Amino acid sequence: MIIALAFALLFALQTPAQQAAPPPPTAAGLRATIRLNIARVDVPSNAPASPLGNVGPLIAQLLTPDGPVEIEYLIAGDSTRGEVRGRLAAFSRGTVVLQHLQDNAIKVLNPDNRTWYELPVTASLGAQIGAPDVQMEPTGETTTIAGQRAERFRFVETLRFPAPEGANLPSDFPTTIDLSGDIWSTNAFAGSGYAAVFQTLQAAAAIPGMEALTAGGRFPLRIAVRSTMMSGYEIRSEVLSIGAADPPASTFEVPKEYVQVKGPR
Repeated sequence: MIIALAFALLFALQTPAQQAAPPPPTAAGLRATIRLNIARVDVPSNAPASPLGNVGPLIAQLLTPDGPVEIEYLIAGDSTRGEVRGRLAAFSRGTVVLQHLQDNAIKVLNPDNRTWYELPVTASLGAQIGAPDVQMEPTGETTTIAGQRAERFRFVETLRFPAPEGANLPSDFPTTIDLSGDIWSTNAFAGSGYAAVFQTLQAAAAIPGMEALTAGGRFPLRIAVRSTMMSGYEIRSEVLSIGAADPPASTFEVPKEYVQVKGPR
């Protein structure tokens, strides 16, 4: 469960797409480079302990073994492309992930050997998590991130995990995980032309509950997530650059010369 949670928190393209109406063909697109990092932070002396213990060091080692990872996203209409510039868990440097909202699988490409495989969206954690409870509170603080004016919000969120079928878990095993953090977002891309972009963004969320965090078409430029299960650590996502894009449709398709292989089980 630890690895699955971390994927849900860190890698957008591991969460399944919610079925959405087809976007208008003229929908605007976006290009954004995002840095993901697991950072050490101070722990309050009265911080509650997690029944799972502190798995922050394990998550950091499993997901970002070489340190911060950058991902370049292209979002247009109902399609998303993410190129991983660094090691992110089982994804090697240079991995490309493609997702279309209407598809029931995402495609993972390895440009080094020109192979690709599919990951069913129903196999991901997002297909099993219940609708998260999210509460947001504006702070009135603003700053500039990637050239955009961003407003800071505080949020708290509860994720509910169903017990695995047939599992014999202890009675005190947690079925919910509480998260808290800060999000800096901008309304610079809130025009009607970006409506489809936000449908796709919500399907490719940096953390679960993105639909609530992007209410009103606000684009998250910086996110910091904390949890008692990661005492002393904070998961961070920050946009380094962002702007309008108009990529060709071929950007979101597997090149013809790539060979399909079996994915990890």
